Amino acid sequence: MTTVSSPMLFLCVLISLFFSSSAQTCQSYTFSSNRQFSSCSDLPVLNSYLHWTYSPSAGSVQIAYRHTGVTTSNWVAWAINPTSQGMIGAQALVAYQQSNGSMLAYTSPVTSVSTSLAEGNLSFQVSDLLATFDNNEMTIFATIELPNNLTTVNQVWQVGPVDQSTPRSHTTSGDNINSKGSLNFLSGQTTTTGNSVQRRRNVLALLLRPNKDHKYRFYWNIYHHSIGYSVIILSVINIFKGFDILQLGKNWKRAYIGIIVFLGFNFLMLEAITWNIVLKRRSRSSEKSHHGVNGVNGVNGYYGDRSQEVV
Repeated sequence: MTTVSSPMLFLCVLISLFFSSSAQTCQSYTFSSNRQFSSCSDLPVLNSYLHWTYSPSAGSVQIAYRHTGVTTSNWVAWAINPTSQGMIGAQALVAYQQSNGSMLAYTSPVTSVSTSLAEGNLSFQVSDLLATFDNNEMTIFATIELPNNLTTVNQVWQVGPVDQSTPRSHTTSGDNINSKGSLNFLSGQTTTTGNSVQRRRNVLALLLRPNKDHKYRFYWNIYHHSIGYSVIILSVINIFKGFDILQLGKNWKRAYIGIIVFLGFNFLMLEAITWNIVLKRRSRSSEKSHHGVNGVNGVNGYYGDRSQEVV
């Protein structure tokens, strides 16, 4: 079965490598305003990137937070939380495009889960705050005086809808609840709380997997395959959502549909071949088992008759 599935696996890996090689990273990005930053980080979720230059003598950091794949109907935010990880207590830089077409960038302290991101002073000083929007990408620029000259901070980044020039609540599931972690401005090391929790869940799931002969293994297989196929379906839907957000032409969708149809056809063909081989092996195994039982009975019967003759 592994040999039969190898072409499909190779094809998937090849396509993944193609798309990953063309994916954008912070290292290859050049700002149109000729701004330069000494360090950057590809944030793991929400299509976000952080660029910065840390000044130890001034105890400050110049940052540029970029969020791609957004529209004029979105707000974006990046924040430092001096007191804890997560949303409550975050000192946020917020930006969105106003109804007159101009970009608004302001500071907002987050004091509750039901925040409306109202403008207010932060617990530390912020200067040179501005925002830009170009080619479905919002960028927030600012200079931050780090609280107590900290070099490692808790960071939070987020995106949500704008309605009538007012930020509304963001999604409370998926990547929107995993967009937090810590950042070291000196080393550039980042950690993400949501991802580490997810990794622990995956490891726990493997540890809880029943043995092949366990009575609950059947239900485990249902769970395992359901999760796998659900992820594939959601991934396909997510790509189409991305096309709508980026407002790409129909040719992109047609090309993607063609790829999906091609992969789906190969998947069905390989599944049919695999099941054909499995059924043949089961049939042969059943026949061998049947002949083996008959052979044993025949031998026992023969020697039984011979023993009776001797007696």
